[in-house]
Amino acid sequence: MSASADPDVIVIGAGITGLVATLELLRSGHTVALLDRCEPRELGGLAREAFGGMFMVDSPEQRRSRIADSEQLALEDWLRIAQFSDDDVWPRRFAEQYVLRARDDVGGWLREIGVRFFPVVNWAERGNFSDGNSVPRFHLTWGTGKALVQAVWAAIEAHPHRDRLRVSFRSRVTQLLRDGDAVHGCLFEREPGEHELKASKAVVIAAGGIGGNLEMVRRQWPTDQLGTAPRNLLMGSHYYADGALHEETRRLGGNVTHLSRMWNYADAVRHPKPQREHHGIKLIPPRSGVMLNPDGRRYGPVPVMPTFDAYAALERTCEDERGYSWLICNWKIATRELDVSGSQHNPHLRERQLARFLASVLFGKRSLVRHFADHCPDFVLADSVTQLARAMNELTGEEAIDAEVLEREIGRYDEMIARGKSLFNDDQLRRIAQLRSWRGDRLRTCAFQRIVDAKAKPLIAIRLQVMARKSLGGIQTDLACRVLRESDGKPIPGLYAVGEAAGFGGGGMHGKRSLEGTFLGGCVFTGRLAAAAIAGRELPQRTPLGAARARPASE
Repeated sequence: MSASADPDVIVIGAGITGLVATLELLRSGHTVALLDRCEPRELGGLAREAFGGMFMVDSPEQRRSRIADSEQLALEDWLRIAQFSDDDVWPRRFAEQYVLRARDDVGGWLREIGVRFFPVVNWAERGNFSDGNSVPRFHLTWGTGKALVQAVWAAIEAHPHRDRLRVSFRSRVTQLLRDGDAVHGCLFEREPGEHELKASKAVVIAAGGIGGNLEMVRRQWPTDQLGTAPRNLLMGSHYYADGALHEETRRLGGNVTHLSRMWNYADAVRHPKPQREHHGIKLIPPRSGVMLNPDGRRYGPVPVMPTFDAYAALERTCEDERGYSWLICNWKIATRELDVSGSQHNPHLRERQLARFLASVLFGKRSLVRHFADHCPDFVLADSVTQLARAMNELTGEEAIDAEVLEREIGRYDEMIARGKSLFNDDQLRRIAQLRSWRGDRLRTCAFQRIVDAKAKPLIAIRLQVMARKSLGGIQTDLACRVLRESDGKPIPGLYAVGEAAGFGGGGMHGKRSLEGTFLGGCVFTGRLAAAAIAGRELPQRTPLGAARARPASE
């Protein structure tokens, strides 16, 4: 495409959603202008930094592992967690279509362009009371999110019509242009000034959510559920996901819904080597460690384990205005169980080094723990509980931790382990037993390891904080990803929204909570849907099987 020619389609955002939409538009013969504020090395946005998990149902990997999953079971799980209201028509329709089509239209499509998945399926977000994923569905991309981005970009670069694509980095869209009711272009800033770009067919918003704008996150914070936003809020989203195009969509009469629904985490720490202000990173905390409130008392009667129910952990953390909690473990537990969500701290997985990855699973991640112990300010180590209490107080600048209380809380847990499995009467130990019964977790979970153990020292305390991450709400769309007007629910001609900008579909296809692995999948799914609709060949919908219904958690 010549530099002066107007494209058929403008795609705003070169994250994974924008790249998928661009590839599919090229395949349908369109000319495309792809705009993003990022530097070329940042192509792919937050997906490049992601762990790469993908929610799929009845997949080849599940079948090989003899996991009996079904669309009906997955949809029942989804609807129970989502708690859609009667008004959530488009979010529910997107949820149904995603569950029914994720295996083929997401996973199958990715396999066609060279993406591979790790053979062992992970079991994320089980729920505290069997109210999450009934079976393992978290398919880990071999090579993490970085490999996902590379595969899509490689397919774009190899496409015979690559010359029909113009990519403009360092370009910030400031305004959508309208001719009557129809959107036909945009204004964007790029040195040396402001530029106008028109599209003959469509403009696609793929600019992400609001998690990179902490002021907006605080403004939209669900105070009715979580109280006041924590004083110290970390940022784990892409810093260009600032909600500016949500506001611009509103200006044009588009409906932006459920921005107070967010998927934030309570198990984050300050990044050991921050690249931006308030930069946080999500941990996968050791399951054999005990979670304590800011005063050093164990959460109860239901123990907090973020790997089972991320939102429940967030609720408990936000009960205290200080907005953090403590995880106490030891060196042996940490090297076996601590992990980090994302590509940066999983080099063997990211670079697809199978032997080294398997060695880290078998023998632990000593270098990872050492890196965080040395460089992350939220990690403290000590040889005794008394010393640990002192170090925890020094970290927070408070005198909230009483060494005697800390020793008592840890001691009760250790004493329960010392009695033997036949006398366990602690829900956390029962969950650890379940973890060790699934092969995807057994090698990464200690066999009921006590915390105070001379052979497992030093002791480790990790201050876990709240981190803004993903937006569950967003720009409302129909199943063709057309932006809908707030006034009458009809599409705004020429305007589409995809990925996190659209709440991963329909303005919030997750409802109130997520089953994990559905974010990257939702990005791929909506990117394909929008491109197909623009090309006039919408992907066929499927009808839900059976009478899936939302069950209350008490059933």
